[in-house]
Amino acid sequence: MNPLTIRPATAADAATLTALGARTFRDTFGAHNTPEDMEAFFASHYREEIQLAELADPRNLYLLAEVSGTPAAFALLRDSPPEKGVPGSRPLMLMRLYVDQPFLGAKVGAALMNRCVEEARARGHDVLWLGVWEHNTRARAFYAKWGFSEVGEMTFLLGNDVQRDHVLALWL
Repeated sequence: MNPLTIRPATAADAATLTALGARTFRDTFGAHNTPEDMEAFFASHYREEIQLAELADPRNLYLLAEVSGTPAAFALLRDSPPEKGVPGSRPLMLMRLYVDQPFLGAKVGAALMNRCVEEARARGHDVLWLGVWEHNTRARAFYAKWGFSEVGEMTFLLGNDVQRDHVLALWL
């Protein structure tokens, strides 16, 4: 495999995160949702000014994975109140983890997840938690391999479509 680097993203990466986020989200969920709901979601989640604001928020840590300098994946960790059922005294949310299609199966996602776990531990968190769409079997299998277990459910609004996510948690 080509050299993989994972680093904290900066404001200079906002456009990259916007494009990578929209592309990976569309690749993952576009076939299962209406174009109108997808576009509404992009308008509220993937615009450069939104990524700039997320990067500036001290509760957030964006990690950008690059293979030979090419953006391949990203994760967003957020220190925010957990969903009901999430255990631990200092949980940290894995808000997003997406791998660009050309890098699926190349262990980029595993390396990024490992870095997320390391960051959570280094920051004194005892649980890493996330929401994953009930129909995203690939992601659910990935998280199960990492030892995440289901602790509840929450809703996720994609455009006008209210969807069900499983809430998963991993003790650190």
